[in-house]
Amino acid sequence: MVWTYSVRVVYAATLLASVLAPSSLADGSAEQLATLRTIQPGDEKAQQAAAKAVKQLSSAKDVNLLGVLRAMKGASPLGKNWLHGLANSLHRGPSARNTEELSAFLADVTQDPEARYTVFRWLTDGNQELRSKLLASMLDDPSLEIRFDAVAEAILKSEGADEKQWRRVLDSARHPEQTSSIIEKLKGIGVTIDMAEHMGFVRSWKLIGPFDNVGSDKFDVVYAVEPDWVAGKVSDRYAGKNGEVAWIEHTTDKEDGQVDLAKLFNNEKGCVVYAMAIVQSPSAIPCEVRAGCINAQKVWVNGAEVISNEVYHTGMQIDQYSAPIQLKPGENRILVKICQNEQKEAWAQTYAFQLRLCDETGKAIALKQ
Repeated sequence: MVWTYSVRVVYAATLLASVLAPSSLADGSAEQLATLRTIQPGDEKAQQAAAKAVKQLSSAKDVNLLGVLRAMKGASPLGKNWLHGLANSLHRGPSARNTEELSAFLADVTQDPEARYTVFRWLTDGNQELRSKLLASMLDDPSLEIRFDAVAEAILKSEGADEKQWRRVLDSARHPEQTSSIIEKLKGIGVTIDMAEHMGFVRSWKLIGPFDNVGSDKFDVVYAVEPDWVAGKVSDRYAGKNGEVAWIEHTTDKEDGQVDLAKLFNNEKGCVVYAMAIVQSPSAIPCEVRAGCINAQKVWVNGAEVISNEVYHTGMQIDQYSAPIQLKPGENRILVKICQNEQKEAWAQTYAFQLRLCDETGKAIALKQ
């Protein structure tokens, strides 16, 4: 599953393979596990300490797989990779298989989601009956990996289902492709769902541009729109790349919330366009802003820069970039800066973005524009 399943860091796995004896690993002290939990990229001393900790764990007498799995909660991303590799090695050991304990760990939804998904795969490997039985009660699991599999299983078993059953599965889906598939199933029985609304895409924008980006070196140039937006005093017109520019209003009708800037701005190259939107929140709400963009982009929410990626034409997908934010009661102001370069290849002509607001699981937050 590409969307949610974490890709292992190759060099961490390689280092683990070089120091672990598959059948002799054991639990270590809290200090040793802490060494693995806190390791950061680029810290050579920490890498050496991690390798030493793993060697010490491998020489202990008593294997404790659950201790390693529990240590994954709150670990750094790289630390989690080390611990995951260690857990897999322990699981392969002859004394590490305790189905009852692993089942209890899986049932504990407070544990690390990735660790629980790993245990789920261990328990159900080669046992489709158990897999289906477990997934039947996991549609709302906090682990997005487990939830993905549960929704996929439900889709397979819901052929001929009525609207209520399909809506139940749709409510649990978080992956965009699964969501789209379920909406198509509902459409097939005469029920229309607005996917953009369901996923929380911001559809109505005010746009202004083009501003200059010839040479693709204006990503950090602060055009007057930016400080004016932060200060809450945006002007009607600004000096643009080819003369004075004014704001235009645009509401996208795309189901994925995509705004086609190439179409709206005459396929202008070497340029910058700003998009602004205002959403109304009934209260203070923690959420995530998630953007998809094939071009270089920055995103500000209520004056704070939350996303920044200076890349061009490396692909675009829903939820490509994300950041945690805090919506405030009432008006919340969003500004997006989208930069296009001057490439002439056919595959480099796309100039577009999409943005949505959702909770940490990907469920849309209902807001008014």
